[in-house]
Amino acid sequence: MTISTTARYSALRRVVVSAFSSPIAAVLSLLSGAVMIVVAWNAFRWMVLEAIWPWQGAALCAEASGMCWPFIVEKIRFILFGTFPYEAQFRPALVSILLCAMTLLTCRQMLGKSPRLRVNQMVGLWALGICLSFSLMAGGFLGLAPVDPVRWNGLPVLLMLSIIAIALAFPLGVLLALARVQKSHWFLSRFASTYIEITRGIPMLTILFVGIFVLPLLLPANTSISPITATLTVLVLFHASYFAEDVRSGLLSLPTGQSEAAQSLGLPYWKMTRLIVLPQAIQRCLPSLVNSIIGAYKDTSLVVVVGILDLTATARMSFGDPGWRAYGVEAYLVVGIWFFLSSAYLSSVGKRLQKNAPR
Repeated sequence: MTISTTARYSALRRVVVSAFSSPIAAVLSLLSGAVMIVVAWNAFRWMVLEAIWPWQGAALCAEASGMCWPFIVEKIRFILFGTFPYEAQFRPALVSILLCAMTLLTCRQMLGKSPRLRVNQMVGLWALGICLSFSLMAGGFLGLAPVDPVRWNGLPVLLMLSIIAIALAFPLGVLLALARVQKSHWFLSRFASTYIEITRGIPMLTILFVGIFVLPLLLPANTSISPITATLTVLVLFHASYFAEDVRSGLLSLPTGQSEAAQSLGLPYWKMTRLIVLPQAIQRCLPSLVNSIIGAYKDTSLVVVVGILDLTATARMSFGDPGWRAYGVEAYLVVGIWFFLSSAYLSSVGKRLQKNAPR
C-alpha cells in the first residue's frame, strides 16, 4: 500500500470514526439512509410525478397509480369540519384559527417573545377564548343558527378537546404535584397520591367510557351534559395526573436549599412556590413535560371510540362514498400532515425552552 493510499485510508477512517460511534452504527445508519431515500423517492413519485392534479379531472384517478388531488379538493371541507352545516362552516373555521392563535401566543410567551403579557392577562384571554369557541360552535346568539353538538366534527373538535384539555389540565397537575410533595398536610398528600396513581393505572379508553356513559347518570335529575363537555372533563382529569408526575419530578430534583433560603427570608409558601420553586422545577422537567403534552395532543384521537368524530373520524368518513372508496390514503395523508406539523412545532418549542433555560 503506497503512502498516498495509506493517507487516504486514514483520512476516510477518521471521517467514519468521527461520524459514527462504531462500524455497526455506520452500517445501520447507511442502511437507514438508503431506506429513507427509497421511501422519499416513492412518495415524491406518488404525490407529484404520477399524481392526478385538480385541473385534470377526477375521472382520471381511476386509471392513475398516483395521488388523486381532486379527492382532496372535493373532500377537504368535509375532512376538516365533518357534518357541521355547510353554510355555517365559517364558525368552526374561526374556532380552529382562534385556538391555534391562542396556542401560538402562549408558546411565544413561554419563549419570551412579544407581545409580552402578564399571567392574569393570559388566563383571561384563555377564558375568553374557551367561552367564545363553545359559543361559536353552539350558536343561538347574534343570529347564528344553533347547531347540535352531535354535528361538531373534525378539526375544531380535535383542537377543543386537546388544546383546552391541556390548558386546563396543566394548572390542575401543578396543584396535584404540590399537594403530593408537601409534608404539612398529610391528607392532601395522600389524596393527591391516590388520585394520581389510580388515574395513571387505568387505561384512557376506560375513563372515556366512564365519562360518556356514567358521568351523565351522576348529575342531578333533568340535567344533561353534551358528549363534548363530558369528554373534555374526563381528558382534563386524566391528563392532569400525568402532568402532576412530570412536575413532581422537577420539584424533587431541586436542592432543599432553594426552599430553605426562601423561608429564611420570610417568604410565604405560595410566593416562594410561585417565584422560586415552580420556575426551576418546570425548567428541569421540560423534556418529559413536552413529551406528555404531545402525547396528550395525539391521544385525543381515541375519542372516536366513544362516538365523537374528530379529524381522524371525518377523514375515514370522507372516502365512504362509493365513488371515492379507493382514496383512503389521500384522506389519512391530510391527517398525518396536520399531526406531523403541529407536533413538530410543539417539539421545537420544547427544545428552545430547554436550550434557553438557565443552567
